[in-house]
Amino acid sequence: MSNTKSIGTTGSYSDAVSATRAAVSNELSGVNKWQKSGIACRMHFGSENFMLEIKAQFIADAILPELDKKHAKALNTELPRKNSKEFSALDAGQRDTWEAVYQAKKDARATCDTMFSRVVKYAFPKEKTDSDSATTSLKTKIQNQIADLIKKCEKADSADFDLVATMTALNAVLTAVNK
Repeated sequence: MSNTKSIGTTGSYSDAVSATRAAVSNELSGVNKWQKSGIACRMHFGSENFMLEIKAQFIADAILPELDKKHAKALNTELPRKNSKEFSALDAGQRDTWEAVYQAKKDARATCDTMFSRVVKYAFPKEKTDSDSATTSLKTKIQNQIADLIKKCEKADSADFDLVATMTALNAVLTAVNK
């Protein structure tokens, strides 16, 4: 740390390192939490279709309470329909406010849908298809699979085997295949 050079005008290197470590840690623990959520949803709902049937209720119960309160506020705000008499009676300032609230509602719905889709993705992951298997060479398949295994090892929080040795071996295989 003594060799670090301060470029910015405020904040220290240790603050930057600390904030970055917290972000990385939260990202890794966040993935684990999504995976646990997916497992719990898969065990309860059993099928993606059943989960999709109660999407609105699930969003209201499980997702919306954890989001920023501005999203709940936006979704609970009643707006007149755009071409209604009430909307036509609005002055320019009220229409600007209407537009802002309407956009906030769209953003809130999009955020909720994104979170719901993420839960569904972890609960009911799509099976990978080998539609290109006839046109993909053995070399390419091995390269892709080894690269995927390396990524999984890099993302792993812990393992009951030597991750460093495993990654070294996987990189050696990748090098051999690439020759």
